[in-house]
Amino acid sequence: MDRLVQQASLSFVLLILSYLSMYYALPKRTSFARYSVLVLLLASGAPLAILLVQESLREAADANIGLGMAFLLTWAITGLVFLVSLVFWILRLRKR
Repeated sequence: MDRLVQQASLSFVLLILSYLSMYYALPKRTSFARYSVLVLLLASGAPLAILLVQESLREAADANIGLGMAFLLTWAITGLVFLVSLVFWILRLRKR
């Protein structure tokens, strides 16, 4: 269970950092952008959080394919958001 906690913590930290990077790369940081990023962050972290809670309540010793898919989805979203924020940063630096 300790390894699962470490992987989940690292996944959530990387997800938060990628959304923060995207928020700070936006050209206009309005309140709409702030709330949009917050809603997207909560929506993309929710599947992993829900399945982690279900896994902790479950007593079975077998593998949970749904939990693996939730990790994979979270990592894919994290990578995609990070790439989008990288594009925003590059475009922002080229304008200068």
